[in-house]
Amino acid sequence: MSAVRPDRLNPAVAMMQRRIEALGLNLQGRTVLTEAATGPYVVTALLAAMAGAEVYAYAADNRHSSAAQALAELDACWDDPALTHLQSMVHPIPDLHPDVIRRANVITNSGNLRPLDRHKMAFAADDTVVPLMFESWEWRGDDLDIDYLRSRNIRVVATNERHPDVDVFGYLGEMAVQLAHRAGKALHNNRVVVVTNNPFGPYLVRTLSSLAAGTGVIDLGENRGAYAGLDVQWLGDFPRIDDLGVFRDSVAVVVALYPFEQEWISESGPLHPAAVAGAFDVPVVLRFAGHLDVSSLDRHGIEFYPQQVAPGHMGILPSALGWDPIIRLQAAGLRAAQAVLEGDLMVGGLPIGDLL
Repeated sequence: MSAVRPDRLNPAVAMMQRRIEALGLNLQGRTVLTEAATGPYVVTALLAAMAGAEVYAYAADNRHSSAAQALAELDACWDDPALTHLQSMVHPIPDLHPDVIRRANVITNSGNLRPLDRHKMAFAADDTVVPLMFESWEWRGDDLDIDYLRSRNIRVVATNERHPDVDVFGYLGEMAVQLAHRAGKALHNNRVVVVTNNPFGPYLVRTLSSLAAGTGVIDLGENRGAYAGLDVQWLGDFPRIDDLGVFRDSVAVVVALYPFEQEWISESGPLHPAAVAGAFDVPVVLRFAGHLDVSSLDRHGIEFYPQQVAPGHMGILPSALGWDPIIRLQAAGLRAAQAVLEGDLMVGGLPIGDLL
């Protein structure tokens, strides 16, 4: 993840302002507890401050960066003249003091803050809102103690990533293309197969089919109608892999399966590696989402990329595409929290989120 440079921030500032205006994001008088993050994710604290909130940004060492790097990148933001005035509104913090948790109206479900368990949230006010920054069906139980939060009536809101003023799912196809290229696979003049069981599928196919010579999909039978009008060949109902015909020679198999932490391709999983190896001439699995038993893939001679993906995590993040998807996603998550605080989930006639 690339570091924030002041000379690259100015276009992002304009993007943030456009999202704030499009969504009607207004956090005046609110206090937001979020993370001090690196790369494009630095925008979470900035967006909250631009929307008028007092912001506490918690810095911690994580698998992406050190706390020191996160604090340095946040500090570098104040070198941009368009952001300097926000410095007094954003308070970097090295630990999660109970007073800060107690003061927050909004506590984001961000990496540095997770898990939002009872040990942390015991200090939160009863009217606190926790925005998940993803859709409700993408729910991961390890992120927070939902039973405890419900017992406290602390509200948890998912984000409608498919709202037309958000449109984060529109970037999924580009992410898959980049994943293919990182794996050294070209799509032009080649076929590709998408194996999925969730709403990601049509968005992946829409972009992949514009580049590949042919795009096949294996999805739940109940989802087949979602591909109407797309240039795609239905290859079977998930999890069956039947005779794929010309798609045997596909350059890659994009696996996008939920729950993300479940092991989908393994000796005892829904997809047996022998079935994958037998269905394709030279199977190459692109790990978009969904856990895999890589040792069994190795045993069956199945190439895969990336080599290491933690259970429950995606093989490529939206931040791989830069500022745009992260600004849209984080602004929408904050707007969903605002909607709950104001008691109206509708933005532009459509829900911006839904309560868990």
